[in-house]
Amino acid sequence: MDMNTYVKVHDLTVTYNRDSQPIFEGLSMELYKGELILLMGPNGGGKSTLIKSIVGLLKPVKGRIEVLGVDPYRDLDIRKAIGYVPQVMDVNIYAPITLWDLVSFGRYPYLGIFKRFSKVDEEIVLDAIKKVGLEDYIDYKVSELSGGQLSRGFIARALAQDPMIYLLDEPFESIDYISEEVVLKVLREEAGRGKLIVLAEHHLSETGYIDRLILFNRGVIADGKPEEILNDKYLEKAYGGVKI
Repeated sequence: MDMNTYVKVHDLTVTYNRDSQPIFEGLSMELYKGELILLMGPNGGGKSTLIKSIVGLLKPVKGRIEVLGVDPYRDLDIRKAIGYVPQVMDVNIYAPITLWDLVSFGRYPYLGIFKRFSKVDEEIVLDAIKKVGLEDYIDYKVSELSGGQLSRGFIARALAQDPMIYLLDEPFESIDYISEEVVLKVLREEAGRGKLIVLAEHHLSETGYIDRLILFNRGVIADGKPEEILNDKYLEKAYGGVKI
């Protein structure tokens, strides 16, 4: 695999169980170092399925995925290099942990056998929290955070992990426009450091930070720069006339 190719998807078919129809089939794409990618399409179109497949949470029926040259479903160690931000609705918000605890989980892959935090680890966690503008909520329980704050908390956890690849599943679903721009600036900086960032979203207000837009509905509808993709021809094909 090319050193700049961080994710390679080849002839991929995925279902949720053996008897169900494929979510998508014959899917191929390559995602590269330093790209900030918007994976955009309607709800139910398979964006989350693709993200979970790249993380290694779903086993393909056919085809293969390579993340940094290895199969993420078989080689669990590669997940250390992936900062996965799930949808808020997939999270147990009643877990008895604080925002600090949540973000600090991002450092666990780097801790020794006794799981002791160093001063450097603590500084990295605090810096990640500050980057998403949540320093005033450090001691709040996750159940006390709004949906938008919780989303930013998970993004901070990924930042604390300092992965090579960020996979974010609808991170802006509950975030206001101002917070969305704050997070996009942070992710733009990460892409500038050579990280690959993939944002799976139904819709995004601000596409000025995006390098590449993959319009997706059970397969790739269009793939290119946002200004090339965001037109009636492609949007009609992806959304079927549904207003976004």
